[in-house]
Amino acid sequence: MNFKRFFYSFFIMLLLSFLAKAYMPSRQDISTITINSIRGFESSLIIKITTNSIIIPQGFCNKKECSTDGHEIQYLGYHDIFKFVPEQYLTGSNYISPITYDGWATTKLEICFVDGRCHLLNYEKSDNKEMILFDNKLNEILSGKSKYQFHSKTIPPMPKVIFDKKNLISINLYQLIGYPFTEVLLFTITADSITKYPSKKCYLIYGELECEEKRESIRYQDKYNIFKAFPTLFLSGSNFIDLREYGGGEGNDFELFKIEGCFTDGHCNIWDSDVVNRYHDDQTTEFLNKIRKLYYDTLKSNTTN
Repeated sequence: MNFKRFFYSFFIMLLLSFLAKAYMPSRQDISTITINSIRGFESSLIIKITTNSIIIPQGFCNKKECSTDGHEIQYLGYHDIFKFVPEQYLTGSNYISPITYDGWATTKLEICFVDGRCHLLNYEKSDNKEMILFDNKLNEILSGKSKYQFHSKTIPPMPKVIFDKKNLISINLYQLIGYPFTEVLLFTITADSITKYPSKKCYLIYGELECEEKRESIRYQDKYNIFKAFPTLFLSGSNFIDLREYGGGEGNDFELFKIEGCFTDGHCNIWDSDVVNRYHDDQTTEFLNKIRKLYYDTLKSNTTN
């Protein structure tokens, strides 16, 4: 009897161990790594790594010089940092705030995954070989000794116009959702109509996933003159930056839009709603104000009805 009980207990423990490993995310599931210096109640970003970028807000310094004089620098392109993340960081969170134990400072490591989960950890020295290798890779980047070519973050020049507005046939407006990481087609705007599509939008609110679903298409007249207001800047080509990949839009997914202008030859130019912060263009500002008015007016109308 005792042997049978021992066997069952061992089997259950083995099963639980297997299930824990089965649900542990892999390095291929990582979407961002963020490291912050925490001093009391203050936090400052040290480095942020996404699947195709590395951003250091204050630049990097070695023993002889600070190469960027404290300005933000970034690397955009392929990197292999995620494959060096220690397996220990994939198992879960164990972060302790310095305020909790009356400490003065710590370094917080946040690893987020494509399914929206994040692991929070205290980033400290260790004798673990994987953690030593990962720490060395980060130190190479932060000291400017890595193979990656960093550049100062600058506002790109105003592009030249290469498309003709008379060939514009439609404007598609997408809402970018941070959780789950997806986009929803909200409106198609033509010269004489606005079509609002059925949609399902989900948000992570206070740790719980809440979804809003619209089941019918609605057709409006373009009383906002959005089609006519399509800015000259958007005729120059595509310039889309997904702020979610850089940690932007947190808590403000309602105003993260992707604007797609399509032409008679089947080509579409794609821009994001943060463009006003990169180009101080009056036409573009007015256009985006009309987009936001359309969005919030229809949202208010649906709520009232």
